[in-house]
Amino acid sequence: RDMLGRVEAAMERLRPRTRAIFVAHRIHGLSYGEIAEQFGISVKGVEKQMSRAIAQIDRLLHRR
Repeated sequence: RDMLGRVEAAMERLRPRTRAIFVAHRIHGLSYGEIAEQFGISVKGVEKQMSRAIAQIDRLLHRR
């Protein structure tokens, strides 16, 4: 439960667009291609946003 709360708090600190892309992929199961089309960006742009989200969440979760 504690970890879930920390993940949620970390996700709230993401930029809105980055968070939306992360949720679209990880929660809703959309492919990078589907997300790219939905957001009007390239697949490479989706990859970049996902990398950014994962790195930031990881940093925030491991900060003590």
